[in-house]
Amino acid sequence: MPEFSYEAINHKGERISGTSSAPSRDEMAASLVAKGLQPVQLKRLRSFETFFEFKKNKIGIDDVLYFTSELSDLLEAGVPLERSLTILADATDKKDVRKLVLDLRDSIHGGKSLSEALGAYPDVFDKLYVNMIKVGELGGVLPGVLNRLGDFMERSRQIRKFIISSSIYPSILAFVGLVSVFILVTFVVPKFGQIFQDLNQPMPLMTRLILDASLFLQQWWWLIFLILLLAYMLFRFQINTPEGRARWDELKLRLPLMSKFIKQVELGRFARTLGTLLESGVPILKGISLASEVVGNTVIKQAVQELYKGVRQGKSLSLLMRKSGIFPSLMIHLVSVGEETGGLPRMLLKIADDFDDQVQSETKIFLNMLEPITIVVMGVVIGGIIMSMLLAIFGINDVSF
Repeated sequence: MPEFSYEAINHKGERISGTSSAPSRDEMAASLVAKGLQPVQLKRLRSFETFFEFKKNKIGIDDVLYFTSELSDLLEAGVPLERSLTILADATDKKDVRKLVLDLRDSIHGGKSLSEALGAYPDVFDKLYVNMIKVGELGGVLPGVLNRLGDFMERSRQIRKFIISSSIYPSILAFVGLVSVFILVTFVVPKFGQIFQDLNQPMPLMTRLILDASLFLQQWWWLIFLILLLAYMLFRFQINTPEGRARWDELKLRLPLMSKFIKQVELGRFARTLGTLLESGVPILKGISLASEVVGNTVIKQAVQELYKGVRQGKSLSLLMRKSGIFPSLMIHLVSVGEETGGLPRMLLKIADDFDDQVQSETKIFLNMLEPITIVVMGVVIGGIIMSMLLAIFGINDVSF
């Protein structure tokens, strides 16, 4: 999505500036007006400008989760919405969060609903969040919807934190190993090569191969770097096109190990989103449409969109899943049971829990295997380099004087 820098005047007559994303210049201007700002200047940032545009105190998922859970507790306690927002603004220590909450309060004081006020900040509150709030407002169950949203976001955050925290140690091992190999190949090995050239001593085959590789890297590292950079840029360009993205997503679903993991992640996210929406009172067609937006893989997303078309025609959701060939049989059976018993939201959330547990379990197993594999591989590489140097040193005894 394009990035814009803007200058605008707020309700106090102060000139403010910042950056934000929007599909077009007109929608960017409309977003500023919806926030109570009068646009003065809009400029679309180029890619390198966007790269160097750092956002301080950016509002993240933890801030949104805090806002959601605290607002839910206050509303359940019977505190009016405007006063709840005032309390939240006073309670937070982050300047950006306080400004956001106060802007929401001012918008509501001006006659807007909470969902309309949230919709003016698409970079903070996505379409799914806004639509669930709207359903809660229409049904008079806003505290309950906020509570479900908080649970949904907390579960997603826990999975993300688990994956990140579990991958820190293997990443450090790999980084240290690569740095060690780089130092050996670029500094240590050439020194040994120079010593043997001065002695006019023939080197063992293993030592000669490593020395040739070292000299090649020293001479042509820039070419290797350039080739890798061009390959990466070409790959990024390809997957940013609809056709290239579709081919890449289809390829990932054909890989033996990656296919199962991707399906578990994507379908788990879809099931949790749809289950939360249906439990909050969203109609199933609207729920499928909104839930399809959280699916990242284009092949699976297309299958979900086909579900929407079929349900719109009055067909059974489980029958459509069975025909698609994307959804696993257990998920299909549980959805069928949910349709028969009228407990589809509960079944979808159970499916999501099962998928999330499998993802965490398989990720933990993979990362536990990755640690010793990384150690062994780095040990073999570094040990091989050192062994080649030792073989050459032992061969010095054969030098004739």
